[in-house]
Amino acid sequence: MADHRGEISVSTQLIVTTSWDDGSTYDLQLAGLLDSYGIKGTFYIPRSYRDDQLKEGDIRELDKRFEIGCHTLDHVDLTAVPFEKAAGEIEGSKSYLESLLGHKVAMFSYPKGRYNRNIKDLVRRSGFVAARTCDYGGSGSFEDPYGWKVSVQTTNGSPRIALISCISAGIPVASVFDWETRAKHLFDRMLESGGVYHLWGHSWEIEKGNCWGKLERVLSHISGRQGVEYMTNGDIFMRAGEGTL
Repeated sequence: MADHRGEISVSTQLIVTTSWDDGSTYDLQLAGLLDSYGIKGTFYIPRSYRDDQLKEGDIRELDKRFEIGCHTLDHVDLTAVPFEKAAGEIEGSKSYLESLLGHKVAMFSYPKGRYNRNIKDLVRRSGFVAARTCDYGGSGSFEDPYGWKVSVQTTNGSPRIALISCISAGIPVASVFDWETRAKHLFDRMLESGGVYHLWGHSWEIEKGNCWGKLERVLSHISGRQGVEYMTNGDIFMRAGEGTL
């Protein structure tokens, strides 16, 4: 695998990717929606975390249609545990999923979005191609593959963070309190500018907020567009490393 520690830039073509954390059984419902709109996704799954955790057979089934990424063994805050514990969680999650799936797992996502320089270095040395954060921005470049940013989340979340993301993306601040509107505005803007449009979230949170209709409207809005390529998280980095982006 290529070492992507230098800067990687994508062309002005728009790439759409999605990612989903925590491994809830609602991932299966989410996967069905993605399938119906022809949109690819990466599911970051810990070995154990939630009461409604996906069973191993479910993970294997998802792996046939989507990408599976690591999210530690037990969904721990890697910045709040001893270094040895963090290393075991990162390396162990890779061994666990690769043994379960029978192939290499390239991508990692930081639980709760928390990381630092030492944690990023652990992820890199564990053999991951890149790691996704919960930070916003960076739609067209990858200066730090182990600090890869996202575009928009499928929840309203913090109004302050939403406002910052709206301002940085140049989309109407009126969408601060409606993630569906924010997701659509950002996609429309990026159709012109190009880059990577990265939608992310948690299926359990969509269920909790009764937001399946909102998600389906967003997927409908961003799907089936000419000149747009739909890729998994890992596919983007593999393609970029081959010099084809």
